Amino acid sequence: MLYLGPGAAAERHAHHAVQFVQASQGAMELQLEDRTVAVQAALIPANVQHAFSAGGQRIALLLVERHGRLGIALDRVARARAGAELAGELAGLELPPGDATTEAAMAWCNAVLAAFGVAADAPRPSLAIRRAIAYVHESLDGVPRLDEAAARAGLSPTRFTHRFSEEAGIPFRRFVLWARLHRAVEGIRRGANLTEAAVAAGFSDSAHLSRTFRSMFGLSPSAVLPLVEFAGSWSSEGDRNVQAP
Repeated sequence: MLYLGPGAAAERHAHHAVQFVQASQGAMELQLEDRTVAVQAALIPANVQHAFSAGGQRIALLLVERHGRLGIALDRVARARAGAELAGELAGLELPPGDATTEAAMAWCNAVLAAFGVAADAPRPSLAIRRAIAYVHESLDGVPRLDEAAARAGLSPTRFTHRFSEEAGIPFRRFVLWARLHRAVEGIRRGANLTEAAVAAGFSDSAHLSRTFRSMFGLSPSAVLPLVEFAGSWSSEGDRNVQAP
């Protein structure tokens, strides 16, 4: 997902996506685990606690799910370069304008990934784990079960638990929450209100959705989602859709 717009202050949070954030000018304050840095552009690995403040600046914030081809490759770079100032490596790559077309926005995303050496032919999770991920998305109307996901993957539950965390980069049960959040955002994109989207995604109520959203993004969904206009999507083999607001 690519967000283009005014920056804000996000409290400490962690999510199942590798994050790239760039300010139009000047520096943002980024808290990354036990240190604070001032940067104009930075990468944050998936599932790492962080907070940042970019009030008064226009920013681009790119999220790439960790379990796809691009996410796996970008996460490796992010773990090696976490919190480093990366603006110099993106010289000449200006933020897309607010009225950028989907094509222009995605061209910018591809240019950012290319600057970090991430290509669409990067390795992806094994077929076993891809089958388990597909099972989760197919089962959100009910309760995705670890033993059933393991059966789809052809692994014992114990072996599956370790393999899933290793390859997808997140424990199975937390991935289910991430998938439910993904469905809720899609529901809001189609016009549902917060309560309708929460129930349709399998959350107990809108408060449960709000707590999960805040823990993963550092902001409440009611403060963010009404401001977002989604414009099209694209995907590469092995990756979920990437939305470009």
